[in-house]
Amino acid sequence: MHYKSVLESVHISRSTEQPAVIAEREYRRRLDDWSAYRTGIVLRGHEAFVIAYAGLTGKMDRIRDGEGKIAGLWNGLPPLARRAYLFDLIGAELESTNDIEGVRSTRREISDALEAAGQEDAPHRRFGEFARLFLTLADDDPERYALPRTLQDIRGIYDRVVAGEVKGEQLPDGDLFRKEAVYIDDMATGRRIHTGITPEADIKVALTQWLAFIGDRDIPPLIRACAGHCAFEYIHPFYDGNGRTGRFLFALQLRQQVSIPTAISVSTVISDGKNAYYKALEDAQNPLNCQDLSKATDRMLGFIGDAQERLVTDLTMKTKVLARTAVRLQAVKDTHRLDEHEANVLGALAQEELFGRTARPVTRHRLMEGLGIGYRRTVSATSRLNELGLVERTGAHPIRYRLTDQARSLLHLA
Repeated sequence: MHYKSVLESVHISRSTEQPAVIAEREYRRRLDDWSAYRTGIVLRGHEAFVIAYAGLTGKMDRIRDGEGKIAGLWNGLPPLARRAYLFDLIGAELESTNDIEGVRSTRREISDALEAAGQEDAPHRRFGEFARLFLTLADDDPERYALPRTLQDIRGIYDRVVAGEVKGEQLPDGDLFRKEAVYIDDMATGRRIHTGITPEADIKVALTQWLAFIGDRDIPPLIRACAGHCAFEYIHPFYDGNGRTGRFLFALQLRQQVSIPTAISVSTVISDGKNAYYKALEDAQNPLNCQDLSKATDRMLGFIGDAQERLVTDLTMKTKVLARTAVRLQAVKDTHRLDEHEANVLGALAQEELFGRTARPVTRHRLMEGLGIGYRRTVSATSRLNELGLVERTGAHPIRYRLTDQARSLLHLA
């Protein structure tokens, strides 16, 4: 038998009682159920909870299995390929979350933001702080992507996520969050779907409970991440930017449990299925649902599993192509009598093209950093490859390099 949420149980009930009475009885019964995970987050008189029914736990098992496959594929990639693919995933994540929120952005803007994120002294770029936040999720030091601990931490993350994008009256006007009410209406019907928590004092209480919940190690981390995302969107602490902030916080929570590729790939899947995403949140936020987050958590777990499947398919295909490219690279090295540094530069540009399809030509600095070689050797290697017609140089500030059509053909990348 499929699990039915409190809201669904109200809809199918044959009782002549008022819907609110039926909902309240179902809520009380489930909250005391042995399989209930209670969040401690009380929203409009009801504590948010998740029932660990079979379908939900099955999806968590699927995600754990998927992580094993992804870890094997990811760890088998050369460092340069991982970096290129990571930037490609972050670019897709930024693009997708902007699309979900209706924020207009171009691929060039995303590319500039990623490049700026990878350099400490880079000039300000649109979405640059947002990109830098996602890049910290790949850091070797877990403290760099630690969960927020205070209300000020949440506000700090919000400021970086929406830097330069939210202005004027849409900026928070309270101590940390918004002071006034905020609503979500169905544009087609004019029906009010959701009213965010208000006033700010209540927002602070709810978010304090939220912080305690996401750090509660007695609750499975995937349930914490998914239910926590739904609760954050219900609280709606800001006038604008809640979706983007909530999805970054979701990725941040996932990063405590899953690999970096999985953590930063979910928004792309949500974007493709955003109608299902919004429907899950709308049902969860319905007053007759009494904060039953079970079905919404199920839907979010499904998005994670779908993201993993895409990653496994894509990484498997790219790994096979990379292996073939390595064989071709050796042949090109022998035919053109390339030294080790020249072959490595050619291989690095091939990896960038294969794993970073949305990336721009590679800067000299990035080649030096990725290959661990100095300025003179980089200039010498790229100059000879340019003379051989294998690499072309573009730009001046900074200088960039990319494979020529001849090189792509020789490496079977064309």
